[in-house]
Amino acid sequence: MRTLATILSLSLMWVTTGCATIVHGNRQTVTIDSEPTGASVRIDGLKGKTPFSASLARNQDYVVSIKKEGYKEEMIQITKSFSGLSIIGNILWLLVGVVIDFASGSAYNLNPTKVDVELEKEVVTSSPETPE
Repeated sequence: MRTLATILSLSLMWVTTGCATIVHGNRQTVTIDSEPTGASVRIDGLKGKTPFSASLARNQDYVVSIKKEGYKEEMIQITKSFSGLSIIGNILWLLVGVVIDFASGSAYNLNPTKVDVELEKEVVTSSPETPE
């Protein structure tokens, strides 16, 4: 009886797991670098300095802010896109695996996964002195 319960439990776990969830998970590493290095990076509450890597949830879009004193701020969009792996890998499991992959976010990929930004120097304009 105990063996049957174990087999049924393992079978249930195996059948109800989405393929993309198994293959690449629901998070993806995105790397941000800049020239010059040491720029501040902000992504959805995460903060760091370039070069910077973050493990981000695959099921949402992000705006990356890259800023360094004396340089213009750069804003980069990281977007989720549908991964065909979810449907192809779940042909055997039909709807169950597809639902799990979409619910967990594993059905998506983030793009780009590597951001290289060359920061542009800020132009400081001096205001003309006002005559007294």
